[in-house]
Amino acid sequence: MAVRIDVEAFRDSIPAAVHDAAARLRGDGGIGELESIGGGVQAAIQDGGAVFQPWAGIVDHDFTGVCDCPTTGDGLCAHAVAVALTAFERGVTFSGAATPPGADPDDPRQTSYVLAARRLAPTQLADLVTEHALRDRLLATRLLSEAGMLDAGSDSHLADFRDAIREAANATNGEWDLHDVEAAGHHLVAEVEILCAHPATPAMLDLVEQAIIVWDELAGHLIDSYSTRRTDPDQISEPLLEAHRDLCELLDLDPDDVAERLTRLTYKCDNDTVDTTAHAHLLPDPAETD
Repeated sequence: MAVRIDVEAFRDSIPAAVHDAAARLRGDGGIGELESIGGGVQAAIQDGGAVFQPWAGIVDHDFTGVCDCPTTGDGLCAHAVAVALTAFERGVTFSGAATPPGADPDDPRQTSYVLAARRLAPTQLADLVTEHALRDRLLATRLLSEAGMLDAGSDSHLADFRDAIREAANATNGEWDLHDVEAAGHHLVAEVEILCAHPATPAMLDLVEQAIIVWDELAGHLIDSYSTRRTDPDQISEPLLEAHRDLCELLDLDPDDVAERLTRLTYKCDNDTVDTTAHAHLLPDPAETD
């Protein structure tokens, strides 16, 4: 729902220093084309030798700014104010319940997390991410990947996944119960996420296929114990097959190669855990094979 904004009240709520800085930005002509996003408005702004992309909108009944500049705190930065004032001047419509860029409109928690992260100083955010990366291998891997800092010459992620496959294959050796099978499956899913956070390689695809075969054998125990199990076999099968599909796509495999791999997998998996539906767009076009 669009809302009517009291522009003068908005101006009065902005600290003088921020208002003056926003006026300077507008006077310099450095504000790019306005773009309506998530019920608010966004534009690129040149500020000296830097370019920022602030967004302004109404979130939880408060006029809110999101910007990639170093300014932190609860108030709007000059860049967001400059965009807002320009939008007011041009008659841009604002929603009464906007969603900042990067947030999921269906998940209010994500909106809060985006706003919270952008309010932290860079050093605060770096310290927080580092603290959690030390405890979470997936986060650590994704962090290094996004920063372009993964060691391209290391194959430790392959060794870790081989270990996970070996442990899963041994889950029913000796004394065991259904919990051991379920735990092995969930461990495979956690490890395949970490594996696939690395750049795709054929070796990764081969390992994921080994994991699927191992899991198929374990899944038989869950299928037989459907009344007492706590994990549905598909909870493990689906993430493994999705990883397989993603790797096939990232490696740009020939459709015939994908089909051959899936045929081999299906032949080796007796418990029907290989559903190739998600791979359909990677397979040969039936019309071309007729």
